[in-house]
Amino acid sequence: MKRYRIRTGLIPDYLIDAIQRMKLHDHIELTFKSGEIEQIYNVDCEAEWQFEKYAWQGTVTLTFDMDESITVGACCDNLTVTDAIPEWYWIATDGSDDTGDGHYTTPWKTLAYACTQVTTPGDVIHLKAGNYTETSQCVLAAGVSIIGAGDTSVVTTTYTSTSSLQAAIQLASTAGTTTNGNQSISYIKLLGDSLTSTAGIFVGYRNNVEIHHCTIEDFIDRGIYLYVSSNYYPLFATGNKIHDCAINNSSSNVGGYAGAIRIRCQSDCEVYNNTSNMTERAYGSNGATVELSYVKKTKIYNNTWTRNDHEVDAGGVNRWNFFLESWDYKGDVEYYENTHYGLGQVSWGGEFNDIDAGCTFGVKCHDNDFLNAANGNRDISGGNRTAYAINIEGDQHKEVYVYNNYIQRYGWGIELSTPTSGVGYWAHYWDWNGVYIYYNIIENIGYADHAYSHGIVFIMETDLAPYYGVYDNILIANNVITGSNGGTYPGYYGIHFNADGTFNGLQISNNIIYGFTNNAVNIREQGSGTCVINDVDITYNDFYSNGTDAVVWNAAVDYTNRDIATGNITTDPTFVGGSPYSYKLQAGSPCINAGIDVGLTTDYDGQAVSDPPEIGAYEY
Repeated sequence: MKRYRIRTGLIPDYLIDAIQRMKLHDHIELTFKSGEIEQIYNVDCEAEWQFEKYAWQGTVTLTFDMDESITVGACCDNLTVTDAIPEWYWIATDGSDDTGDGHYTTPWKTLAYACTQVTTPGDVIHLKAGNYTETSQCVLAAGVSIIGAGDTSVVTTTYTSTSSLQAAIQLASTAGTTTNGNQSISYIKLLGDSLTSTAGIFVGYRNNVEIHHCTIEDFIDRGIYLYVSSNYYPLFATGNKIHDCAINNSSSNVGGYAGAIRIRCQSDCEVYNNTSNMTERAYGSNGATVELSYVKKTKIYNNTWTRNDHEVDAGGVNRWNFFLESWDYKGDVEYYENTHYGLGQVSWGGEFNDIDAGCTFGVKCHDNDFLNAANGNRDISGGNRTAYAINIEGDQHKEVYVYNNYIQRYGWGIELSTPTSGVGYWAHYWDWNGVYIYYNIIENIGYADHAYSHGIVFIMETDLAPYYGVYDNILIANNVITGSNGGTYPGYYGIHFNADGTFNGLQISNNIIYGFTNNAVNIREQGSGTCVINDVDITYNDFYSNGTDAVVWNAAVDYTNRDIATGNITTDPTFVGGSPYSYKLQAGSPCINAGIDVGLTTDYDGQAVSDPPEIGAYEY
């Protein structure tokens, strides 16, 4: 037997006839707009009675049980028919954990109790609309799902734990191996009782868990955590998904376990179509929107993240403002088509970054928008943090691609950096091979209160001499980088290398750099260190309207096979202008067919690249 529901504003004769023809069981239930419910045990309904009710009660919902599926024919085209309403298992605000049995008509009262009763894989716990208060942890068995009625199924939890591996709704299997969850949590609104509860949902050592169409708000440290310990690497959970969720105000910047969405040791994971607003707490008090570590074959896309437009709180405590912080990727991690509001960053760092077997690249970060409303502050109440959109830092990187991103009004656009202190996994030695930054639009670079801002920068965060690294195959090509923000402090350098170590294969070509107060490109060593750049090619760029329209090379930087002049021009690129993304070239632009082939095939717009290509982000 299945239960069906029909909602209609009309109860004409043909509907009565259709109901009479159905093979119904013991009742029809009419729910009126006023909330009044009528049970009808006689299928031979009188049309006059129903019309009388309709006349003064308004739209009605008919609920009925039947063995056969419902067929809506031409006689009933005005009806909306929902899926069958399951008989089992239900909780409701007027249910009882003492006398209920989970049936639709005799539901339980709390989700925590229902989780102890429903343990057979394939079963589903349903939440009727209403406000539920949960004081105990809800431990969900593998294979069991939770489905609510959307934001009208509100679960407020006060559960708290000092462990980062515990949450209000707990899906955890035995450590050291993974279990197929084959389950979902969907259509509920989960609240942390005004930052009383530490975490929303924890999924540990389970595969194929899907969390979707949920609202998760006001947890102290974590909204959703997908977890396998890196102690078991190369063990990964697989196939988990988070999508179409709103995750707000659910991450703290205190301690190392925060993240509105936190993902550890996952493969074939997807995070998409979500939103997150992390602006409710004081500046510097919010943790990361997304935290990643030891992930591979993972895609994060089509999300909208909102954060504060400052990076430190009123007390001057230094805090990073992460949209995403990734540590120790394991290959084929893709972050794309996400929209960012506020002055936050996407950071790719770590000591153990690698490309595992079966993967073909490290990270691709592309087609994202960073929409900052105004050029922000660097120094607030004594704090000091650099605001950049995309950061590549850490001991080692392999095959990192940053392309087709739009970055607006940041202090720095894209930063490449080594750790700030200590030494790395590679015994005082940093090893990068393959960082490609191309077809990005980085506009209106500059701070509101600080002069030293750059479009793209490579910097040693501190002088770690005599520990140096080797950085092979760095390409910076076909970017548009502007410092003309009209603010107090426009951009300082277009591209700035302030580094130690040995660089083998540095190419900076086909870029348009204009509006910076100092050098278009600036190359120097860091502190007391030594910088050697071999096979350097800074050619076929357009440097226009900068303090110095040239490459300024510090004499302390050693080199072999250097070309910093061929094909560079210093004339107005003549953009089309107008709305954002308006850096297409006008007819007659000196940048048309003025570049050099660097192996790229499509431009910012996805258009095929000609040979020779244009200088800038768009083919003409």
